[in-house]
Amino acid sequence: MGLFDRFKKRVKQSSTEEEITVDENSPEAAFAIAERQKNLLKINDNIQKEESQGNFTTQDEWDNMDHEPIQNPFLSNKSSKERKKLQREKKIKTAFNANSAPKIHDPMRTTTGRELIKLDRPIFKLDFSEEQVQRGGRVIKGGPALEEILEELEEDLLSADIGHNSVSELINLLRIQLIGIRINKKIGLEEIIEKAVKNSLLSLLEAGYWDFDKTIQNFISEQTPVVIMMVGVNGTGKTTTTAKITHRLTNIGYSVVLAAADTFRAGAIDQLSLHAEKLGVRCIQSQRGGDAAAVSRDAIESAKAKGEDIVIIDTAGRMQNKTNLMNELQKIHRVTEPHLVLFVADALAGNDAVMQASEFQKILTFDGAVLSKLDTDARGGAALSIAHATGRPIVLAGVGQEYNDLELFNPKWLLDSILN
Repeated sequence: MGLFDRFKKRVKQSSTEEEITVDENSPEAAFAIAERQKNLLKINDNIQKEESQGNFTTQDEWDNMDHEPIQNPFLSNKSSKERKKLQREKKIKTAFNANSAPKIHDPMRTTTGRELIKLDRPIFKLDFSEEQVQRGGRVIKGGPALEEILEELEEDLLSADIGHNSVSELINLLRIQLIGIRINKKIGLEEIIEKAVKNSLLSLLEAGYWDFDKTIQNFISEQTPVVIMMVGVNGTGKTTTTAKITHRLTNIGYSVVLAAADTFRAGAIDQLSLHAEKLGVRCIQSQRGGDAAAVSRDAIESAKAKGEDIVIIDTAGRMQNKTNLMNELQKIHRVTEPHLVLFVADALAGNDAVMQASEFQKILTFDGAVLSKLDTDARGGAALSIAHATGRPIVLAGVGQEYNDLELFNPKWLLDSILN
């Protein structure tokens, strides 16, 4: 039984079409069509405004963060007086930064301004067969019957581990796409709703999908070593993912050096060193409690001296209340100026993974996410929600425990896993 079997069965009922559609010549139909056109224009205007204004963090902002205390969104034990003081300081800083260069919204640029190579395959194009649905038949209207169908769909989406905010936006987009659409014998109600659901799901994934392999190749053609910085919270499989990426890159033919920048967790250095030994690559390390930024810098200098292609920095997992580690992470970023920052999320964490990614990005912007343990999550909702909440795509997926169990993330797989 597919996730939407109950939903599809409800749509197929003969009474449903009569309840949510009206004759195309009726006043209700004219009103619904006009509303749809108005809402679609509003959506297009908002997209154009977002593209022209943008709100992605630039390298300068990373550097500015390093010189000020981090306001951790997870900490809520400050007094009212302290919170007001922080708010005043934030307003002053915002007013000051308003006179500086504007932020650049370019999903095809990294946190350090480097170019990301876009995926070749089209992802977000679904033909709605407008030439068919604009003439003849009946028109979908709003009302209790349509809302009942949307409520059932909302329950199905939430059960797929898609975050509440993402589901709310999807249902609103779906409502806009459906009301005012014509149906006829060539394209019926079930097909229209199925296409609208796919369009709405895909709209939440429009996060600037880029090709990991081609981006690395492009970086190497310009400069070596290419620096990849791995970040994330504790327990998501970040070190194992670092090893899998190393395996993928060495199989392509690149030389890789690992930097054991997790000097905080007991056993972290030994774990990465063991992976390095198995993979036949070097691992630059220091003792536990050492300077993580210095280790990262040493790895880059060593790779330069030996003419090696890539340095992957395995940083310490940052739980929400480790402000000192967040400061350290910013220092590593400032010192190394990485080509890529990848956030590792656990697919099994569901909505917790979404919250972690969105809150993490408020402090430290990343270029893309790697979803670990995706083979054990049949629902796939976390991937969609992370992309929607952060505006950054899932680029790689862990699908097993072996080194070669790492794949380029395919949004089409996600769509199929949710719908079927």
